[in-house]
Amino acid sequence: MEWFKDNEIKQWSKYLQNHPKEEFLEAIENKNFYIIKVNNELVAGFEISTNSKDWNDDTTPAYYIYKVVTKVGHKDLGQIIFDKCKELAKRDGKKYLRLDCLKSNEKLNKIYEEHNFKLVRYGKNDKYSYSLREMKVDE
Repeated sequence: MEWFKDNEIKQWSKYLQNHPKEEFLEAIENKNFYIIKVNNELVAGFEISTNSKDWNDDTTPAYYIYKVVTKVGHKDLGQIIFDKCKELAKRDGKKYLRLDCLKSNEKLNKIYEEHNFKLVRYGKNDKYSYSLREMKVDE
C-alpha cells in the first residue's frame, strides 16, 4: 500500500479499513488463502473463493480471486498466481476465474487484460466503481 501511495497510484489507499485483518484470517482458516515463496521468501499471496460478492452470481462454476498481494521488486508474479489459480480451478471443475478492480485503475485493468481477463461489465457500490473481469479456465 505504501508503494502505491508513493507512486501516486490510487488503489488500496483505504484497503485495511475496507478489508480488516480478520478477513485475511478467515480466508486462511478456511484454507482459501494461498502464498507463493521463491527461495523460501514469501513474495505473493491471494485468496480463491466461491463467493461472488459484487458479481451476484451463485450459479456459474467460477472461482473468484481476491486479496492479490505481491512483494515489490519481484517480476512475473501475476503469471505465477494466475497459473496456480487455473490449476486449482481445473482440479475443482470450475470453468472461469473472475476478479475485480477499480474501474479507474487503468494500469491494473491493462495488466488483467494482458493476462486474458476479459471485461464483462462495470459495477458500482457505495465506495467505488469497479471492473468485473473473467477468464475461461481452458484458454
